[in-house]
Amino acid sequence: MIRQERQTGVRWEVPGGGQEAGETLEAAAIREAREEAGLDVTVDRLICTYASYRLHTGTVVLGAFYLGVAADPGFEPVPQLDEGIVEVRWLDPTSLGAGELGPLTERVLDRWWPVREEPAAPFHVELWRNRSGYLPH
Repeated sequence: MIRQERQTGVRWEVPGGGQEAGETLEAAAIREAREEAGLDVTVDRLICTYASYRLHTGTVVLGAFYLGVAADPGFEPVPQLDEGIVEVRWLDPTSLGAGELGPLTERVLDRWWPVREEPAAPFHVELWRNRSGYLPH
């Protein structure tokens, strides 16, 4: 997990970001793990897709969460300060207090974390946000 500075505060999130031209979603996930945590991963499987409706701009961000497998399980991730990432750690998200997870990561992990060891079909999450941040669900 990465702890990143955002306009709405500093919260723990799963590494992620935008897809570059010509890049698959899987390749973007691999690149973002390397860019944000210095971590080399392979993509195991799709966990979920999401739609983030940005009411203030009239746009929708579509994305996906993948289960990544570290190439070296003993590697200690490194925060990429130039990306606004202040801390990186392997951690159990259930050990965090209320409000410590980013809203999107929280929605995904609430649904996936308890059943992560079981084979399951990917699911979909929808969120709405305005200029101030994500709206309650």
